[in-house]
Amino acid sequence: MPPRELLSPQVRAALFDPPTDPQEIVRHYTFNADDLTLLRVRRRPQNVLGFAVHLAYLRYPGRVLQPDEQPYPAMLAFIADQLGLEPGVFTDYARREETRWEHLGELQLYLGQRTFSRSDYRTAAVVGLETANGTDRGESIVRAMIDHLRAAHVILPPASVLERIGLAARAKARQRAYDSLIRNLADSERQKLFGLLSPDGRGGRTLLAWLRDWPEAPARKNMLQLIERLTLV
Repeated sequence: MPPRELLSPQVRAALFDPPTDPQEIVRHYTFNADDLTLLRVRRRPQNVLGFAVHLAYLRYPGRVLQPDEQPYPAMLAFIADQLGLEPGVFTDYARREETRWEHLGELQLYLGQRTFSRSDYRTAAVVGLETANGTDRGESIVRAMIDHLRAAHVILPPASVLERIGLAARAKARQRAYDSLIRNLADSERQKLFGLLSPDGRGGRTLLAWLRDWPEAPARKNMLQLIERLTLV
């Protein structure tokens, strides 16, 4: 992963995209009677299906379907089948941007959701930091923030926003950990630690790099090198 990304593409898709597993599709996207009543108020088939797909995305994974985003075919087919429609009519949905925003506004009221705000940014940062204090894994940090936002009925922001919050939280948690490790050390002990980061003549490497570069092959000369490193430690 690039250094400024918290999630791999695979993990990002697992957290922010609808499921592709057939059982998960049935679990998350089976509409109840109230859903079907709301959906069938629309007149045009493409608007019925488009509205239904928006409902599905807002319910799980809890984000907005992007204007140029195409739903996973199996998911779209399952939703269309419940409405007695052909999946292909989705291509004619929301030629007017106003229609899309009207549908999203109506669905937010129906689901009791609200958009991600500045206060949500701050609370997500708190959750991210609390999680990062116990783990360095980006997936766990972002998942904790997602779970918090879902529980608060907040529509998820773009993945990049939560990744940015998570990166800052992890950096702060790491700095706290570093500070706690050296807080009670004497100055002489700190100088010894800093010495591990200074080249000492072993091929221009630092002592820390030399310690980490230990020989793995079970040869006699390597045993001597291992003993030398253990002695230094």
